[in-house]
Amino acid sequence: MISSPTRFRTGCLTFTLVLICAVPSIVEAQSVPSAFRRIDESQEAGVFIGSVTANRGRFAFGPGSGIVYGARYSVELTGPLSFEGVVSAMPMSRDVIDPELAEGARVAGEADAVLVGADVRFKFSLTGRRTWHALSPHLLIGGGFISDRSGEQESDGRILEQDRFDFGTAFTALVGGGSRLVLGRRLTLRADVIMNLWQLDTPPGYAVVDRGFENVEDAEWVNAFQFTVGGAIRF
Repeated sequence: MISSPTRFRTGCLTFTLVLICAVPSIVEAQSVPSAFRRIDESQEAGVFIGSVTANRGRFAFGPGSGIVYGARYSVELTGPLSFEGVVSAMPMSRDVIDPELAEGARVAGEADAVLVGADVRFKFSLTGRRTWHALSPHLLIGGGFISDRSGEQESDGRILEQDRFDFGTAFTALVGGGSRLVLGRRLTLRADVIMNLWQLDTPPGYAVVDRGFENVEDAEWVNAFQFTVGGAIRF
């Protein structure tokens, strides 16, 4: 006959073995998958396309609306901070303004404006090096240079040389935000809303006293808004 202490020890051992086997199943059944996923790759390269709408300035001779497309490369720096290099092109149009005409009837034609730019940006991820439900929202700040590469326009010949607007090359600053949608390990979709600031140089003819324009500045800052979507490969 098995003694009571022996039966007790045997029962405890059996209970312990059953508990050891059951605990993993219980923990697995009660665990909740995390909404956060780590992004291991530190570099990303992609392309984008979108629309741009710009303020034409006081006299309305600046570029207006058009499309924007380009490419970007980014690298993670530390924590939520990353660095981006971006090149872009913005085929747009502008009005040829003749300041000698009466207000409301100064549009003498239309011209092309192909703005080509390069800038650097710092991107701050609100979720760090992780995604939340595959999303990684971010803020952007940066600056660079932009230039009109459309060349001489025939419609500008309709007005005096001193009245012709020339975008030239200008410094541009930007702020914005957006989000990435991380699909799998390599592919990323992205959307951004960006506000650019750049200067429009005022043609010297607008400063002629007889024309009656008051407080004419040599240049003025205007804003332009971009909405872009694109894709990228992480590596």
